[in-house]
Amino acid sequence: INSLTATKIKDILDHPRDYENKEVTIYGTVTNAASLLVVKYFEIEDGTGTMRVVTDRLLPAKGEKLKVTGRMEVFEMGAERLVVLRETGKPSQAEKSG
Repeated sequence: INSLTATKIKDILDHPRDYENKEVTIYGTVTNAASLLVVKYFEIEDGTGTMRVVTDRLLPAKGEKLKVTGRMEVFEMGAERLVVLRETGKPSQAEKSG
């Protein structure tokens, strides 16, 4: 049921202006996680695309299925565009499945 209420990552990546500065929820499988000096992020893949999620929380394990709510942000550096979700809110019991 999580995947039915979540926004498809492909929709966000194809039309980022429609989601800019709005709170969205995505659901998928964690494919990668990294902690750099100034930022922690993980990647979620939902069958339509992959998106980076910037978080202040503990990084999830690779392969974990997760529902994440956050604000869509776009960083543009020259010709490069990076679309990320900045995680908001507190974890809920329904957040994890499987």
